[in-house]
Amino acid sequence: MAIAVTSPASRVGFIKNATSADASGCEEIIAATSGKQIKIRHLTINNGANALSHTIGEDKNGAAVKTALIGPIAMAADTSLQWNFNPPMELTANTALVIDSSGAGAVCVFVQGEIE
Repeated sequence: MAIAVTSPASRVGFIKNATSADASGCEEIIAATSGKQIKIRHLTINNGANALSHTIGEDKNGAAVKTALIGPIAMAADTSLQWNFNPPMELTANTALVIDSSGAGAVCVFVQGEIE
């Protein structure tokens, strides 16, 4: 269970591309920022070779999502789902954005938004 998060260049807000071969056990995509909210404008989940369920949420509670925002969503192998939020989906202040998967299998989460 490990996630690799890259941050493509952006003049406004953030872009995060998070990939993992096993997001079970809950993985952090964007860390909490003290006194600020993560605001998501776009989110894409790409599910790799295995059929898995994914939950996007706020913070960890041990090895699980503390508060689910999207999911769990059952996804077939080699499928993608995407959402555009206008207005943005706002996480509670001082919380991280996380993903938890039902098992091992390649997953990519692409997120765009702001922290305010």
